[in-house]
Amino acid sequence: MLSKKEYREVLLAKRNQIGPKERKEKSLKIQAKLTKTDIWREAKTVMLYASFQSEVETHGLILKALAEKKYVLLPRLNADKEIIPYNIHNPNSDLAPGYAGILEPLPKRCKLWDVNKIDLVIVPGCGFDLEGRRLGYGLGCYDRFFRRIKNSPLKVGLAFEACIVSRLPSGPQDIKMDIIITEKRIIYCKRIFSPL
Repeated sequence: MLSKKEYREVLLAKRNQIGPKERKEKSLKIQAKLTKTDIWREAKTVMLYASFQSEVETHGLILKALAEKKYVLLPRLNADKEIIPYNIHNPNSDLAPGYAGILEPLPKRCKLWDVNKIDLVIVPGCGFDLEGRRLGYGLGCYDRFFRRIKNSPLKVGLAFEACIVSRLPSGPQDIKMDIIITEKRIIYCKRIFSPL
């Protein structure tokens, strides 16, 4: 089996080969699959991510969640590389480039949010496997974030089908996703769900 570093290089290369037009089309399919689920419809507080470079795009999801009057949270990294969620109202004025140039909430414009009051977390990644293991970017931010939460919100990874593998290496610190959504399918990982 490849190491995490090797998988990261392979999967990022695959993702980067997806051109902007194809990435947009596939992202829209992924977004449509997510927003048709009961999980999305029933969630009152949704934490999303501001898509960056070749990630599954989320701008449309952020706007849809706001239009549906959900509480929309985005992560901001503090000096210790910990994820701090903030409630945003307008992505055009509430966000600015932060760590690595990724758009983050501006604390002066956004409300700090209690990590235990989140229903659904939409998670980015370099790749995922069929059992919910996630390969992030090497900082461990989301793993540490999920360990801080007591009420265990649903964790949904968004990925292009090209970035799904049968098994990724993982350790005890790695937190699994509950569901992974690609442009082709919804993968149910470790929880028992009623049909969506």
